[in-house]
Amino acid sequence: MTTYIYNENGVSSLGSISGHVDLNAIHGISINPPPADGECQVCGRPLEKLKPFGKAGDPLVGDFGGELLVKIWRPEGPYDEEAVKAFDEAEKRYSEEGFKRPMDWMIQKFGKKKADELSFSAQLYGQIGSSWECRDCIVLDDQEIWQRQGERSTDR
Repeated sequence: MTTYIYNENGVSSLGSISGHVDLNAIHGISINPPPADGECQVCGRPLEKLKPFGKAGDPLVGDFGGELLVKIWRPEGPYDEEAVKAFDEAEKRYSEEGFKRPMDWMIQKFGKKKADELSFSAQLYGQIGSSWECRDCIVLDDQEIWQRQGERSTDR
């Protein structure tokens, strides 16, 4: 049984899906919809190859019995210690060193290309997004998720 996080006034946000019919049942505005192809966004397996979630505690606390994908929220990118430290240092020092923005300070210190890479990496980790995951992937920690997604991108 598909669950909704929100479903009012033509706006909905699904919390889980149990089959392909759920992918086509969304009318109006859908907030953070499931992937149109119905694949787990971590391992890439299609709905037909997924083992359903069990009742409460299998593997999640809530009752998602029979669902194939469940929406959760994760950082949009992996933690990058160098990027976070650089960004924090820029925040502390840019003004006192005469720069208008922290990014200007980073460009001066690292060069444009490296500053852009560090800024992008730090911002990705600081941003949270929805992720539609199967029962095997939803229990992975963030580092395992990025590793698995990295493996998938090199397999293509």
